[in-house]
Formats: sequence, C-alpha cells, structure tokens
Amino acid sequence: MDALPRNPASPELWNGMEVLAHGAHRICVRDAGAPQFCLKFERPLHERPASGLRQRARLWLGHRLPYFGDNRAELRAYRALHRRIGTAADTPFTRSHGIVATPWGAALRTDCVLLADGQPACSLHAHLHRLRCHSPVSLCQAVMDFEQWLVEHRLPLFDLNPGNFVVVPHGDGLRLVCVDAKSLARGKELLPLSRWSSRLMRRKIRRRAARLRARIVEALDTD
Repeated sequence: MDALPRNPASPELWNGMEVLAHGAHRICVRDAGAPQFCLKFERPLHERPASGLRQRARLWLGHRLPYFGDNRAELRAYRALHRRIGTAADTPFTRSHGIVATPWGAALRTDCVLLADGQPACSLHAHLHRLRCHSPVSLCQAVMDFEQWLVEHRLPLFDLNPGNFVVVPHGDGLRLVCVDAKSLARGKELLPLSRWSSRLMRRKIRRRAARLRARIVEALDTD
C-alpha cells in the first residue's frame, strides 16, 4: 500500500477513521475504537485494477469466496509465519489478529506500528517520495538487514515493495517492518520453484532486495 501524506491535525477520514494507506486492492485505516490496531478493508471489485487473465480470475474468485481474498491470504501468511518464528520482539512483521466484523464489512485487524510519540510509522514509499529525511545509505542498510533476516529464516517474501514496509528507528540506524506479508502465502509464479528450492529462494530474495535498494538510491540520490 502507498502511505498518504499524513496531517495529524486534519487527517483524511474514511467512515470516521483515519486513513493510513491506499492500495490498489485495499484501504488501511486506524481503528477508531482501538488506535493500536489497523483495519484493512478490501475494495469493491469494480475499484480494483487487474492486468492479465490470472489476476482477474483471482480477484473474481476472492470477491465471491472470501477465503481467496487478500485479507484472508495475509492472515494465513501471518499464521504460517507465527508457527515457524513465534512472536519474538525482533520479528520484522506486523501481527495479524484475525478477521473482524464491522458496520462497513469484514476487515483484517493488524497491529499499527507506532513511533515513540504515538504516531503511526510512515511507509518506505512516503520516505522516498515525500519525507526524504533519511539517507539512502541508512535505508539501504535497513533493506540489507531485512534481506538477511529473510534468508536466515528461509522465508519466501518476494514482494519487496516500498508501500509494504514502514520505517522505524532502531538503535543508531533504521529498521523496516513489513506490514503486508500476504505474498508469503501466495505468489505470482505458475510453478513456484523458488518456494521449493532454498537456493532459488535465496537468489530471488537477493534480486528483489537489490532492486529495492536501487529504487531507494534513485529516489534519494540528488548528486
């Protein structure tokens, strides 16, 4: 998801809740009744762009059978991660707490990553295109740390999109926290060889992380 320019004094609202991010397929808001959580709502089918027959079929199926939708895919991914890793404090993924019923439909409830001042952390996308308050070196190092964590734990997270991470201070540097892990549960490959082979998985993670670092340098390198 792409984070919005946030103005805490006058935030964008959706059904009375602060909007944290807009994605192509979902909208993420801060839970008004429990602001330590986020709520992710799937967009109506007609609002979702699709390219290719396979993606259109997936959207159609997820719209009619919620099990195949984005929210439940992310919940399955988190539960699989939890079974393997547990709830260690240094796990760089937000926790998913389940699907909840709301007056506006079903939503996935997840932790809201908060900074020391209680404000939600901003996405890497926002840091690259709006905030620009960190050096490319520090952000690239955060990507390298996240990449190494994935490799060490053999986790096939390949969707390393700037909108899927928030940036938080960590010691003398920065840390990336993944706020959308659904690609752990499903990928875009017809034959998922990179999920079956540890060697191919490592190579693909390294390629995607290198691509993300290149995007960071391109966005922030002003020399």
